[in-house]
Amino acid sequence: MEWYVSLLAVDHPVLLWDADGWEPDWGQDPHDGLRYAAPSLRQWLWTWAYGGNVWDEALAQPD
Repeated sequence: MEWYVSLLAVDHPVLLWDADGWEPDWGQDPHDGLRYAAPSLRQWLWTWAYGGNVWDEALAQPD
């Protein structure tokens, strides 16, 4: 797993890429392994700094 930050998007959202998060047999590509983690780098860092779980939102299963 790898964390990524968009430096081009507004507020610099944080994404988590999971190498096991996509299935090539289902017609998916590596971009399907990206998970939205936080709307901004600032929010992600504050969550991490205060001992929060930065994995919760990123690994939550979509409804």
